[in-house]
Amino acid sequence: MDIIYEGKKPNLDMPYFGRQSRFFEFFKKCIEPYLNDTKIYAETNSGSVSNAFEFAKCGYKVITNDISEYSVDIAKAVLSDDVVDKDSTCLYDWLNEYSKTYIDRASVFGACIELYGYNVKIPEVLTPELKLCIEKYKKHLTKIKNNNVRAYMIFNLDLFDYLDYLYKNNIKVDVMFMDFAWPWRDGKETQEYDTTANEFTNIFDNHTTKTEIWNKDNVITNVLRALEKASKVSNYIFLSNQSSNFPTPEYLEVNLLKNGYNYEIRHTMLTTADKEDNLLKDDFFREYLYVIKSKK
Repeated sequence: MDIIYEGKKPNLDMPYFGRQSRFFEFFKKCIEPYLNDTKIYAETNSGSVSNAFEFAKCGYKVITNDISEYSVDIAKAVLSDDVVDKDSTCLYDWLNEYSKTYIDRASVFGACIELYGYNVKIPEVLTPELKLCIEKYKKHLTKIKNNNVRAYMIFNLDLFDYLDYLYKNNIKVDVMFMDFAWPWRDGKETQEYDTTANEFTNIFDNHTTKTEIWNKDNVITNVLRALEKASKVSNYIFLSNQSSNFPTPEYLEVNLLKNGYNYEIRHTMLTTADKEDNLLKDDFFREYLYVIKSKK
């Protein structure tokens, strides 16, 4: 499939850098024919959780995972009935009011990104503007939750620990969708992902482990490692990459082929760029989606 596509606002509309959910219809056309064995759709990095929500709404069993506190808060807010079962050590006093539910927590993060940008620092004082924006997201997430769409499983693990857990627990899936925190085209780390993966993690709970954001020196090694682990638990892997990222499609494809991952199909999609994708660095955005049959 090679199409020109106009992105659409997702039903689960949470601000997140590189929000793939605007292209759900494209992904659905590519992925749905492969959801015919376990009926399980899984993701390595769920981001805004919107694609997972849509597949779950279609009746598939969905497994979400993300090391980001923001992402797992969204997933648990709308795709589960889980409650926050731990005491919080909040960064600022005003955050205590919003620490008791996953809807509240996700709403704080979403409102801060909307008002202050992707590289936001959580403000020390709750302003009237911020409070109003938080309430807006609380209403939005509550409405989504009331659809009674639930995930099959939700994880908040490191990418490789997550794939190892599925393997050790004999959890098999039809499709593993992979879209990573790719470096920029020049190979630099994407700082916007550092915000959601690390800065946000210490807002409600104090964590000492820092998540590594990939760069040009380790991205290929990490992708190949992830493919190897995913092959043990999934029938097909859908590897997503974008034109704004490193590596280039040619460099990525050569490394896939050299390591025995001869993709069956490469879908491409072209659309106009906007802030969710690459901060208006380019006028266009091309999605590359590789369909890889697992080596079992």
